[in-house]
Amino acid sequence: MAPALGGGRLRRRGPWLQALSRFRRRPVGVAALLVVSAYGVVAVFASTIAPYSEYQIFFKYINHPVTPSLHGGHLLGTDVLGHDMLTWLLWAVRETMLVAVEAAAVAAVIGVCLGAAAGYLGGALDAAVGWLTGLVVTVPALIIYLVVAVHYNPVPPWALSVTLGVCLWTYVAQATRASLRVLRPREFVEAARASGASGLRIVFRHLLPNAAGTVIVAATAVFGQAILIVSTADFFGFAIGQFDRPTLGGLIANAAKPQQVVAGYVPPWWLWVIPIVALGLLLVAANVTADTLADVLDPVRSR
Repeated sequence: MAPALGGGRLRRRGPWLQALSRFRRRPVGVAALLVVSAYGVVAVFASTIAPYSEYQIFFKYINHPVTPSLHGGHLLGTDVLGHDMLTWLLWAVRETMLVAVEAAAVAAVIGVCLGAAAGYLGGALDAAVGWLTGLVVTVPALIIYLVVAVHYNPVPPWALSVTLGVCLWTYVAQATRASLRVLRPREFVEAARASGASGLRIVFRHLLPNAAGTVIVAATAVFGQAILIVSTADFFGFAIGQFDRPTLGGLIANAAKPQQVVAGYVPPWWLWVIPIVALGLLLVAANVTADTLADVLDPVRSR
């Protein structure tokens, strides 16, 4: 006889609790999620936890940056422009995370709508969405992002986020479309259709909740891609201006600005090591989180 739980009743855990249980058994994934969450907390409370104002300049340290120190008021030192590095690092995390989260949200909305319509209705619409997805994928998102940033400068950060979302929605659309094509013939969909439920109700009430795991994984992957694209563009001096709105890619570029690249000039180590470590840690954590979510939300892969 099977053991009884909860006063003689056998209680079955739902799919989300099962996924949570599988996730907890992956310490690397848990650590990665905690790192991403810590970056998110920094992004939200950057203005509160930053030791100085974003635009405060210490004129005595211009072209004479001080090294990181536990004493002296500059934990991570200063840069050649007289900014406190810890303050600028916190604000750089905020700007980078903000653009990436907004881009992932835009991509999720577009991808879910198009993918759900194609996966449920099929036919000509499915073929059209598949063709459009293939067309968008052929053009690198970084190229479009740079074109918008260069030819429409200055561009508000939210506009760049929308641009990224429009370029990266294909990840979410493909995942949603594939999931709904698998779920569409299931018995619960036929039962809902027989009961007179409309197509919209079937999609949003029955199909998308069952495909939520796939959508979350795709959106997390878009988040990591957006971070990489934004940082790359800012490293080359485009997109969000790194001199007035610091980003992680911009901080790395600031370590050796063109006007400072002279014979024998070596940037102080903390100006490039600190932002590189911060950006690398965020990218690795985002990718590991996406991979772990893909494992735990897919019962077949998790076995």
